[in-house]
Amino acid sequence: MLLILKLLNNMKVKLQYDRLFVYSKKTKKYFLSDFSSGVNFIYGRNTSGKSTVLKSIIYALGINDGKEQLTDILDENTFFRLDCTIFKGAAKQTISFIREDGTLVINRFDMPPTRFSGISGDSSVEHVKLKKFMHELFEFNLQLESKNKYQSAPIETMFLPYYVAQAVGWVYIRKSFSNLDFYSNFKEDFLDYYLGIDSFVDRTEKQKLTEQLKDIQQQILFYSKIDKKDDDIQISKIADEKFGQQSVQYIESYKKNKDDLLAVEKDYVLKCNEIAYYSQRKSVLYKIQKHHKNQSPDGGACPTCTQNLPLTLQATYKYLQEQNDSESEMTYFDEKLKTLQSSANSLNKKMSSIKEEVSNQYEILKKYSEENVTYENWLKNKANQQLIENIKYKLGDLTLSESSVKVSLAKHKTDEDVLKERFLKAKEFKTLFERHLKTLDVKKLEDDRYTNLYKMPAFPFQGVELHKTVMSYHFAFNKTISSTNYIHRLPFLLDAIFKEDFDASSRPQIIKFISDNKPTDTQLFVTMAIDENQVGTLAEYNKDYFNDSVNLICIGETKNQRAFLSQDSNDVLNYLNETTDLLYGEID
Repeated sequence: MLLILKLLNNMKVKLQYDRLFVYSKKTKKYFLSDFSSGVNFIYGRNTSGKSTVLKSIIYALGINDGKEQLTDILDENTFFRLDCTIFKGAAKQTISFIREDGTLVINRFDMPPTRFSGISGDSSVEHVKLKKFMHELFEFNLQLESKNKYQSAPIETMFLPYYVAQAVGWVYIRKSFSNLDFYSNFKEDFLDYYLGIDSFVDRTEKQKLTEQLKDIQQQILFYSKIDKKDDDIQISKIADEKFGQQSVQYIESYKKNKDDLLAVEKDYVLKCNEIAYYSQRKSVLYKIQKHHKNQSPDGGACPTCTQNLPLTLQATYKYLQEQNDSESEMTYFDEKLKTLQSSANSLNKKMSSIKEEVSNQYEILKKYSEENVTYENWLKNKANQQLIENIKYKLGDLTLSESSVKVSLAKHKTDEDVLKERFLKAKEFKTLFERHLKTLDVKKLEDDRYTNLYKMPAFPFQGVELHKTVMSYHFAFNKTISSTNYIHRLPFLLDAIFKEDFDASSRPQIIKFISDNKPTDTQLFVTMAIDENQVGTLAEYNKDYFNDSVNLICIGETKNQRAFLSQDSNDVLNYLNETTDLLYGEID
């Protein structure tokens, strides 16, 4: 039984991208593409929208970093849908991520949809909820240090090893997403987690024990301040007549907190009722909009008698006016729901804070009410000698606790153990990295700063040579972490592999390198600039290096610019309606 549980825990969660659908409600244009479970090449001329495909995938998954590069698309009143499959061992599950602005709906097979409203800001309550959901979904438990405490790593860190961005991803390592260096010791914690050197459970447990030991030692050294922490001392103060006024104030404070809690709970229930009310109104309005489309004077028919509607100026004006009214109402409901959700989250946070305070006060009052007030107890509170005896007893108890914590700490890895494991993993990576550099004809790096995984700041190259070096790094790192038992596996995204000015001989070398070293357990997505005169060459790449197995996705017919949203929506109405039903319909 223990062996089975261990095997289940070591099963990796793997994500596969099946289809991307992006639709503009403003222009009625869309992008739709199915993906292969193997290699996918996304090609087209420069500025055609190739990178937009990868950025849309990342945005649909709830990541806000880089959304400014989707501004032109987002300004067209756009929503995104990414259909995926999640694998764990032999089990698999379909899942769809549907995002419009700050709303993300996640629909899993045989499960009610999950909605997050207000995820545009990474520090928002809803985005924090989404982060927790994604951590649980992918069994991802990386913790990063900020302000002297560990907290759940942002969603971006789940995708960082598997994404090379066009802008800075081919220049600096671990920079495809911004602001991650804000965390203390980010590089070490990130690498340790993905290389399996120091798991979150080990690290946080060790930190917990270290902090516990520190706290015990502080109590031993500064026991004179224990009265601020110890309930027994607090009860003694309430019981002693010298502190009679303090007792009254304490009870009054407890009563006030109880009254405040009731008031906040009432407000919270009212806000939740308002959210439910406006959600229902929005759902009804969505249905009205949906049926209103069939009542257009231009080719529309009565939904009851099927008689054609009169095509008159008055009828057309009335139809357009009603359409504008419903769209304005929908916008109003969206903003109203965001405001209400924010207010509800604030009230919930305040309610939790007051509950905790009331609970702490109640525990002290309960102990006090149960105290047997006698002359002996009174004398005990007054006598310095008795107080000294109590302190001695407490010190003895703390000393035993200190010894116990030290024994538990000894079971965890020491700094020397971690350094040894880092050395072995860095050596494994270096072997792959140098092999890749040689394959791509890059000058050998002699300085340990540029080959040791834990020392790399940047590389002493530029142009094509830098591009090849960074590519060697990412393929070597992807291969190295693939052997870590608990690490999730995501599709490998390489944006603009021909970003630099490659000559005719270098391009086949890059394609062959990708073919020889592509990950075998995940999908591979590659974007490349190909004009209409090079389509034949791309077909040759596919045939010579991939046995015609690559899924080729063309953007803009290799001649058009800004052609990402270019398809007419009439041929995907059923899929469009299914998506909008999930996005705007009722959530169980």
